[in-house]
Amino acid sequence: MRFGIFGFGQAPYGDLRDRFRLAETLGFDSAWVNDDLLMPDAADFEPWTVLGALARDTSRIRLGTMVSAITFRHPAFLAAQVVTLDHVSGGRAEIGLGAGGPPHPYGAFGHAAWSPRERAERLAEQAAILGPLLRGEAVTEDGPHYPVRDARAPAALQRPRPPFIVAAHGDRGLMVAARHADGWNSLGGQPLAGTDDPANRVPLAGAVAATGRLGERLDGFCRQIGRDPASIRRSVLAFHAEPDPLSSLAAFDEYVGRYAEIGIDEVILYWPPLAMVERRQPVSAALQASFERIAADRIAVRGEPAPATASATGSSG
Repeated sequence: MRFGIFGFGQAPYGDLRDRFRLAETLGFDSAWVNDDLLMPDAADFEPWTVLGALARDTSRIRLGTMVSAITFRHPAFLAAQVVTLDHVSGGRAEIGLGAGGPPHPYGAFGHAAWSPRERAERLAEQAAILGPLLRGEAVTEDGPHYPVRDARAPAALQRPRPPFIVAAHGDRGLMVAARHADGWNSLGGQPLAGTDDPANRVPLAGAVAATGRLGERLDGFCRQIGRDPASIRRSVLAFHAEPDPLSSLAAFDEYVGRYAEIGIDEVILYWPPLAMVERRQPVSAALQASFERIAADRIAVRGEPAPATASATGSSG
């Protein structure tokens, strides 16, 4: 099992830098930031710029977005950003891609909100362009949303490419992941909307079961196109998890164990806790000590984490 930490790109930068440095010291494998441009309640920083700074302020931990939304990024430009981070970080870049949607500020980028169907179509089109670009291939596509001619990104350090993860919770997105991605990420069975109210959150058993069903759907789509389902890395973001896996060692063990049973191989944890970030509350000394204790007892003890490369995850598409 791999472990990642998710941090919102909020000011001041020094706080984010210190959290990621600590996560590296504690043995976390990966560190992720959100991509919510022009949404001050969610992020203050443009993520690929801040990831470049974090690459210079860390030495081992893998860095990426969870996730970059298609709402405001052209895939050719995004490929250049990923490759740049890969070089700056010494081959530690990863890219998470998602279909976007509310509450992303479409109007701020000069277009109306896209329907779920259009977002799914755009995600598929972006993935078909981004994947080969990250392998250094020339790409020409005549799609309706992102027509490109002879696009080519510089060669990345990682071979065959920096790992490419698709976040998906429905059949259209899962088909994109099956066809193009090195990894699949989900919210671990929690709905995206309404979970700020604890009454709307799904208990752990139900959340794991829902994630397992999505994983089975992904397996089926892989088999339809002749791809080995085991070639796709699977991760969950502990979004409003019930109970919070960082609330105690027992909660951590149950959460991680349940998802490991259904084939999840990376758990990405919010730090600070999501509820505190939403209210911009500081982390108390006691809560910080508890987090470090859990990480020391369950993460650091695994020894030096092995680097994840796309070649180890069966890159496709």
